[in-house]
Amino acid sequence: MNITSEKTGPCQYTLTIEVEQERVETPLRQAAERINRYRPLPGFRPGKAPFAMIERQVGKDILYREMLDKVGNDWYKEALEHNKLEPYAQGELDIVQLEPLTLKVVVPTEPIVTLGDYKSIKVTPKTVEVTQADIDESLTRLQEANALWQPVEHEVMLGNQVVIDATGTSDDGKPVEQRDVTLEVTEQLTPDGFAQNLTGIKPGETKEFDVDYPADFRDQSLAGKHVHFAVTVKAVKEKELPQLSDELAKGAGAEDLADYKAKVREQLQKQREQESHDQALDQALDALVTGATLEYPAVAVEQEVDDLLRSFAERLASQGFTMEGYLQLTKKTPAQLREERRGPAEERLKRGLVLVEFAKAEGIQVSKEETEQEITRVAESFGENAESVRQALTTDGSLRGVASDLFRRKALDRLLELAGGTSKKPETQIEETPGAAKA
Repeated sequence: MNITSEKTGPCQYTLTIEVEQERVETPLRQAAERINRYRPLPGFRPGKAPFAMIERQVGKDILYREMLDKVGNDWYKEALEHNKLEPYAQGELDIVQLEPLTLKVVVPTEPIVTLGDYKSIKVTPKTVEVTQADIDESLTRLQEANALWQPVEHEVMLGNQVVIDATGTSDDGKPVEQRDVTLEVTEQLTPDGFAQNLTGIKPGETKEFDVDYPADFRDQSLAGKHVHFAVTVKAVKEKELPQLSDELAKGAGAEDLADYKAKVREQLQKQREQESHDQALDQALDALVTGATLEYPAVAVEQEVDDLLRSFAERLASQGFTMEGYLQLTKKTPAQLREERRGPAEERLKRGLVLVEFAKAEGIQVSKEETEQEITRVAESFGENAESVRQALTTDGSLRGVASDLFRRKALDRLLELAGGTSKKPETQIEETPGAAKA
């Protein structure tokens, strides 16, 4: 075969393959026999008709395509070996001409990654602080979660809860009716202006006003509509916060109020240490990507986009939504959504490529024993279901997934260790905010 190669893009080569006629004749006749077996000609047993008659019956294009289905992959591999190319994804042979048989194939090749001086990367995790104001904020949330709504007779104010009847007409003439609706009157209430129009109305009073619903409103019958409302306030309630007490803390799973505060402090400390760790890791990984030189084929980005969209569709399904419904709600086309995901997909691809190259440079590997230990750790966290989880994780696909996750974590830990982000745990400082309320 006469094979020429031309680089036509990042990690992409176009091969032109000219196959000698003597290499074509036998597989072409075998292709004709196969076709004739399921498309026999009158007067001939299946597979026994003359080649020229079969060629006239089906046409040269079909005949040559049948041949390529059988031997094309062998010729493709031969062309790759001739040019010493490692394909990233399977290329597809296209027929340029039949005589002499000339084929073209676009071959995406493996990404090329050259690391920079990664040992010079340095990051400093943020110092963790848990203040008395943080504790007070958590205590306020505890009170809010246990608040009671008490009926009042005054006019509606922001922060109140109301029960209303709302009747109206949209700009397309359709009636809108909502009875005994309970709302918390806040500035975040949709549509804009609805809460503000409710303020000042006393129980038993009715007020008329107009509002405009946003185009992406969850109720499609109101989305993008202008509605004239007549709203009657049937009841007004005010939030009454409970006193901070041991009993309130016990309802939240603590022994008493002091124990609740201690648990909040500990939880915030761990949370902020983790956030500090993650931020330092992001900085180190960004620096690793910035310092590296990368080249990768376009198909690698497309595969990453496919993966992101697949994960997004699964998340939507877990919440009871469909991709089609999401696109209708957001008024986006599949092409627009794909383009939105392209930037994040390419960044994820870059991070993955440099991390793998970094792991190779550092000699990071995952042993069978480490994988088994990780499976045991994960399975045991499921308690009674540990054995069924273990079995699920030891299937071929899951086993590779566990090993891959472990490999990534080891690489990230090593990167952060070299960058100084895990030389010691972030120091935790707990300070009292001057003037903070004591509970």
